[in-house]
Amino acid sequence: MRKRQILAGAGAAALAMRLRPALAQSSFPNAPIRLVVPFPPAGTTDIFARIFAERFGRELGQGIVVENRGGAGGLIGGAEVARARPDGHTLIFHSPTSGVTGPLTRRVPPYDPVTGFAHVAILGITPIVLAVSPRLGVRTLTELVAMIRAKPGELSYGSSGIGGGPHLSAELLRVRAGGLDMVHVPYRGAAPAIQDVLAGNLSFMVDTFTPLLPMHRDGQLRIISVFGTERAAVAPDIPTAREEGLDLVTRIANYLSAPPGTPADRLERLGAAARAVMSSPEMRRELEGIAYVPITDSGPEHARRFIAEEAALWAPVIRAANIEIE
Repeated sequence: MRKRQILAGAGAAALAMRLRPALAQSSFPNAPIRLVVPFPPAGTTDIFARIFAERFGRELGQGIVVENRGGAGGLIGGAEVARARPDGHTLIFHSPTSGVTGPLTRRVPPYDPVTGFAHVAILGITPIVLAVSPRLGVRTLTELVAMIRAKPGELSYGSSGIGGGPHLSAELLRVRAGGLDMVHVPYRGAAPAIQDVLAGNLSFMVDTFTPLLPMHRDGQLRIISVFGTERAAVAPDIPTAREEGLDLVTRIANYLSAPPGTPADRLERLGAAARAVMSSPEMRRELEGIAYVPITDSGPEHARRFIAEEAALWAPVIRAANIEIE
């Protein structure tokens, strides 16, 4: 009897040891999640992140603390998360500027776009668009390109910063249109660039629909081209660059990443919650208002491949434009 009791106790202990990891996994997350937005409040990425965070927290059963850590084009927040404890409780809501093009434009990159993080999921995509001052008198991308060619070095354009998706999209336009001579004026964010387009100090600017669409609808500025594979549902009257003979497809993709070394099972748990959020009809409706298309089937491996493809697209554009930031 005594021997049977000892064996039973040993068996129970062994079973408990086997169950402990499973119980630990099932309890994740067991604390609020810190979601770093590597840009100031009220920008496109911050707006999307806050729409996402509340629903993401409900899916995970934990609070999500959104923390803006802007600076250096998103690299300050990015570097902070890349060094954080890899337990799944610290995440970053990346844009291409903070995750891909920012590090690629630095002489000494603070992290690698692909291996510098454990990627969770691609969340949503919005195309880059080009908007002109109505005073310029052009209504199509073809007309704008013709004007730039006729007035080399005279037309200026604005972007939200050197090395970001909008700036690099304009550089890609420069190359694909045969080497346009136009002047880039970088700003600290989209808002001051918009003001200078409205004032007529800039000929045009490149950004996303989110900050530009209200003023396009009011007639204060004119979005003339969408750098997407198809026209946008929010403005189906605006043609794509491809429709006008220029192969320009660039986008802002926001995505969720964790510090490198975060356990795979936690990445999968986070990815499943992200997919549930992005698949919800209410999320789709929210994103339609800021011209985003939700990605409903992404996970860690898909996100890694997507980011590798983005890095492969932009690295040669950055080299051709001789962009290198200390």
